[in-house]
Amino acid sequence: MPDRDDVRRALERVVDPCSIATGIGISLVDMGMVQSIEVNAGIVRVVLKLTSPVCWQGANIIERVENVVGELQGVTSVECVLDAQAQWMPQDMNPAAQQKLRSVRPLEVVR
Repeated sequence: MPDRDDVRRALERVVDPCSIATGIGISLVDMGMVQSIEVNAGIVRVVLKLTSPVCWQGANIIERVENVVGELQGVTSVECVLDAQAQWMPQDMNPAAQQKLRSVRPLEVVR
C-alpha cells in the first residue's frame, strides 16, 4: 500500500502549468500547492490550493494529479480537489524553487 510519502513523490512529477510559462517547470509540491494528502486503504485524497483563484488550468491539474497518483501500485481510487478558500502565497514555495524562479524572473526594485 502506498503512503503519504509515496503520493508526495508522485506529485513531484506534476508540474504547475503556469511555471512552465517562465521556462522553468516547478512541481506542485515545490510550488507549495499541495495542501493535504490522505491515504486510507488504497484510497487517496489530495487537496490543492491554486496560485490564483481564477486559474483556468485547475481541471488540467486535477486530471494530471489523478493520473499520476493513480499509477501508484495499490491505489484503487484518487480524488483531487481544489480548496477554493485557501490562498496561495509566494512564501509557500520551496526556497530552492523560489531561487530557480528568480533566476529567470528577478524581483523588480520599486523606488
